[in-house]
Amino acid sequence: MSELPLIAVTDSATCPRPLAEQIERLAKLTKLRPQAVILRAKSLDKAAYRTLALQAQQSCEAAGIPLILHSDWQLASELGIKKLHLPLALLRQLPTCERAHFTWLSTSVHSVEEAIEAQALGATVLIAGHIYTTQCKAGLAPRGLGFLQAVCSAVSLLVYAIGGIGFDAAQHAELQANGARGACVMSAYMRL
Repeated sequence: MSELPLIAVTDSATCPRPLAEQIERLAKLTKLRPQAVILRAKSLDKAAYRTLALQAQQSCEAAGIPLILHSDWQLASELGIKKLHLPLALLRQLPTCERAHFTWLSTSVHSVEEAIEAQALGATVLIAGHIYTTQCKAGLAPRGLGFLQAVCSAVSLLVYAIGGIGFDAAQHAELQANGARGACVMSAYMRL
């Protein structure tokens, strides 16, 4: 099996330093270099997220790492960023004419039905989770590898796994064996 592509997902709650500084650190990685960075910052207001997005865009462009904005499609359009992650509720609201602007339009799915709906809505990538036990979803049982396999079988899109994923080659092989084309890693990247 080949190496599983990894996407870093930002999270200020698990990061011991400011996100702009952490993204700069990720951009300089040689080993464990992420394929892309999803700029998730739920605690920031629109103005603060815009400032962070501009800083992240500069760091990612300098390193040749694609930046994927989270939730704010208008900002992505304004900044010329062609990659966007929208929660499914926001994907449902995205005007059809805006979807063509994005070369990567991902959404999170938590059931096979959501995966099928997301594909019909024009998503180009699905992020399926959570697969393993994770502190981010404390108290919630993971959906597991059977769920991942079912989602991958139900759609023709790229599916990335999320939830409890670290830098473990055996875990990555398990994800690939169940259909994942990549994985999203949050906590492990935020602690590097």
